[in-house]
Amino acid sequence: PAMRHAFISSVAFATSACKHNHHHLSHREPLHMAASFRRTSKNKAMMGSSSSEPSSSSPSPAANDADLTSKMADLDLSKIEKFAHKRGDALFGYIEQCQVNAAATSPGNDDDGPPVPCFGNFLDAGTGSHSLRWIASIVHRERLLADLASREGPSSPVSAAAPRLSMKSYTAITADETMRRRVLQEARELGVEDRGDIIIGNWKEGVRSNERGELEFVAPTVDSDRKDNNDGNGNAKKALLEGQVFDTILADYLVGAVDGFSPYFQDQIFQRLTHHLAPGGRMYVIGLQPVPDSVSGDANVFCKITKVRDACILLADHRCYREYPLDWIERHVRRAGLNVVESRTYPIRYNHGTMLRQINVGRSKLKLFTSKGMAKEMGKVLDDLEKESLEVTERQPGGRITLGFDYVVVAERPKE
Repeated sequence: PAMRHAFISSVAFATSACKHNHHHLSHREPLHMAASFRRTSKNKAMMGSSSSEPSSSSPSPAANDADLTSKMADLDLSKIEKFAHKRGDALFGYIEQCQVNAAATSPGNDDDGPPVPCFGNFLDAGTGSHSLRWIASIVHRERLLADLASREGPSSPVSAAAPRLSMKSYTAITADETMRRRVLQEARELGVEDRGDIIIGNWKEGVRSNERGELEFVAPTVDSDRKDNNDGNGNAKKALLEGQVFDTILADYLVGAVDGFSPYFQDQIFQRLTHHLAPGGRMYVIGLQPVPDSVSGDANVFCKITKVRDACILLADHRCYREYPLDWIERHVRRAGLNVVESRTYPIRYNHGTMLRQINVGRSKLKLFTSKGMAKEMGKVLDDLEKESLEVTERQPGGRITLGFDYVVVAERPKE
């Protein structure tokens, strides 16, 4: 997934650094908080349903269905086919299994049989290419599973396939215009552009903390001299997603990214998101355990790399991500009124290429140093770390060191 410790400039991230290209995950884009609120128009009758009546000049439903079927058949889903495998993505695979298990214990409809696992109305609270691809894999899950069975034949064990799941709709929050365009392009290529909303917004805007430390929405006002509190048409700008509720919320490496756009809001982000979680709904929080300052043994080289990389980011006058440990996340999820159902950790294995990407993030900042002499000397430090990381990985079994872990926290809002 997204390899994370990326730097953050005012509106840009180093995508190569957004997560550490962990051995058990594929490369993922960074997740952002954004500076404005804008909706990319989408079909509100998502996932194939529609409440509008066709006009007399509209094509017949049969023609529409045939056209849709043809377009779906022409889609290239190679980017998301790995999600059809049960072990295609460790973290999202775990989330899927948790959703299946929750559906199995929910009361079903006797007339319809056991409930079909479904994420319902889904909010990706900090989206990127990787999470958008996973969402697309849920939308296209039936086709992906059929394609998998066709490729691997009847000898392929059913247990190797990912579970059947569905999603009523999705709303994806992204950071800036550049990231919005990137995610929107992914949505177009994967045939899900008209299945949901992609929105630019900042979770901190439109809310404030009262004397009890609780978040409350602020009544919108208009100041024509301030572009940040009106929609450009003279109307007061509402808080992001104000009044909207979702069955499932994904916070995919979101907390670590908050410091880049809304510093010191981390302790309130779960309160903010809980406003949008339906009673009985679930929140899945994916995060990265902070890299230690130092460890004994060969893995310490990566600790040194992260410190030097972050020093370069700061000397370039940019902000770093700030990761939070698993126990911190669990405490603040509970403080937001959610129950922690379970948590799971996933050890991270780094190869030389993974560490080199982090070194190159530091190198990309050197040109922004105010002192050329300091930039030159820091460049030498980075060169030495590249050499050391290569030497370390060459003497490891499999060419990888193990350090730290990713985690998934499964939380649920009590039913009212």
